[in-house]
Amino acid sequence: MVSNENDEFGFFEAACQGCESFGPVDDIGFCQDCSAKLDRDMIRQRHWDYSSTAFVVPQEKHEELRREIIKQYGAKLELIAPDVYKP
Repeated sequence: MVSNENDEFGFFEAACQGCESFGPVDDIGFCQDCSAKLDRDMIRQRHWDYSSTAFVVPQEKHEELRREIIKQYGAKLELIAPDVYKP
């Protein structure tokens, strides 16, 4: 990995684990677009502890944040496959 002082902090070049495009990815292997999709999916599913956005929002405002995400981007998951398991 070659570091460049102009690179964004925490990103390196690789294939994105979400869309497979090659470019800057974060520490879990997602490009900026897929990382944002994952964050919105976490909010949709109320997985507040796994959302970087929810982390900076007061707990009493989490449901308001979720409603706003659904209003802007829809209720359908963007990156995570929905649970289809039915016993």
